[in-house]
Amino acid sequence: MTDQSVTDDTTTDQTLLLRRAASAAVLTINRPERHNALTFGMFRRLPGLLAAAAELPGIRSLVLRGAGTLSFSAGADITEFAAVRATADQGAAYDEAVAAAEEAIAGFPYPTIAQIHGYCYGGGCGLALACDVRFAAPDARFGITPAKLGIVYPLRSTKRLVDLVGPSRAKIILMSGAEFGADRALSFGLIDEIADDPGDAVSSFAALLATRSAVTQRAVRQTVQRILDGQSFDDDEQGRLRDAALAGPDYAEGVRAFLERRPPSFG
Repeated sequence: MTDQSVTDDTTTDQTLLLRRAASAAVLTINRPERHNALTFGMFRRLPGLLAAAAELPGIRSLVLRGAGTLSFSAGADITEFAAVRATADQGAAYDEAVAAAEEAIAGFPYPTIAQIHGYCYGGGCGLALACDVRFAAPDARFGITPAKLGIVYPLRSTKRLVDLVGPSRAKIILMSGAEFGADRALSFGLIDEIADDPGDAVSSFAALLATRSAVTQRAVRQTVQRILDGQSFDDDEQGRLRDAALAGPDYAEGVRAFLERRPPSFG
């Protein structure tokens, strides 16, 4: 997804840029001089920016990317830890800000896509894992490095990793703090696709999503998360999702389009 496709800019803050490109809201981590390292303040601002992104007209997906050519994000800006993460209370507040940023991505009302190139480490990788899908360039490098810092990751962040790669590989990644490339990330299940031009791949996928039912997509995301959280059987809530879809305009349009042998036009 290139800058040429951007149609508007909704924030003047230069470390986090929010724009609309076609049907996607594009959130860019914009500190290329620091490999897009995330400050405490940036983590704290992310939920508000994502709330604004959800209100952009015509939005059907969110793309998370890093500025420049070298990094998606090198993770948290460790140079500020002595000032903002020196005590237990500060550490808890910092972790809460990171968790809120990740949850804002995971809870975004439309599908979320990470567009990854270069370094994708630590807290930056955590944001990518909170997305629904991840496209990476061949040069992408990954690492989640609490073992290099002597810190403990929150359970929810760790669970996302376990859900994607399984418990043994999650232990390998977290206990070693080792860096690894896109091929290994793909084999682990950490990413979904390696693309020579991840921007083009993300643009194509976002455009495809925009032609499909948002009702179905929203239900899929909720259902998959409930399965990951341990649910095995349908319940009243799952029934309400099904019944609401059957009574809604997307179902009527989808059936009508199939019978008329044309692509559906969902609202």
